Amino acid sequence: MRALPHRVDSVRMEVVTNTFVASGAPDGIHDLGRLLEQMNAAALGDSIELHDAALRPLYRAARPLRLDAPIVVRREQVIFCNFEGPHFTRGDADTPMADAPVLLLVPPFQIRGVIACRPDTDRTQGLRGQLDRFFVVRDACVYDAEGNELGAGEQIVVNGAAVQMMSATSLHIPSLQAAPVRIERLDDDEEDEADALTRFRVA
Repeated sequence: MRALPHRVDSVRMEVVTNTFVASGAPDGIHDLGRLLEQMNAAALGDSIELHDAALRPLYRAARPLRLDAPIVVRREQVIFCNFEGPHFTRGDADTPMADAPVLLLVPPFQIRGVIACRPDTDRTQGLRGQLDRFFVVRDACVYDAEGNELGAGEQIVVNGAAVQMMSATSLHIPSLQAAPVRIERLDDDEEDEADALTRFRVA
C-alpha cells in the first residue's frame, strides 16, 4: 500500500476561543476537507474532540497543560483554528475561484488574509456568503483588537458566526503604541514537543 502524505497520528489542530487555546489530534479528522465538513455539519454534533490534548489561557506565554484525557470543545465557542495535516478540500475543486482580501473583526482579534470567491461575485457579497459557516482564510495574520500582531498562519479556519464586522480590504486597524509589540517564538524547552504548531509570545 502506498504511504499517505501525512501519518494520521501527525494530524493536529489548535483551537482558539476568546479565553483559551486547546490543541490536540482531532477525533475522526484526517484532512482539511473533513475538518470543514465536521465543523459545518450540525448533524455531526455541536462539539469537536481532541486527543493527546494540551490547554492554555489565551495570552499566557507558558508551557501548556498536558491533559490526561481528551478535551471536548463546543463548536460555537471556536473563533478560529489552525490545522496541521493534509490540506486538500472537497466539493468545489473544479469551480474557478479568485482571491479576495479580507479583514475580519472577530473579538478579541482582527484577522487579515485572503479568501476564495467566485470571480463573477461582488467581493462584499462573497464575504456575506461565508458568515453561516466555518471557512478558510489563507495567508492569515492575526492581531489583537489594538492592532498588535500575535501570529500568522498559511491557512486558518474561521467561525463565520463569530465575525462581528468584515471588509474586502487588505488593511487592518494598526497599533497606536509608540514601540511595536515584540513577537518571539518560544524556546525549545518551553514548547510542547508533541505539538507541531508554532506558538508565539507577546512580549
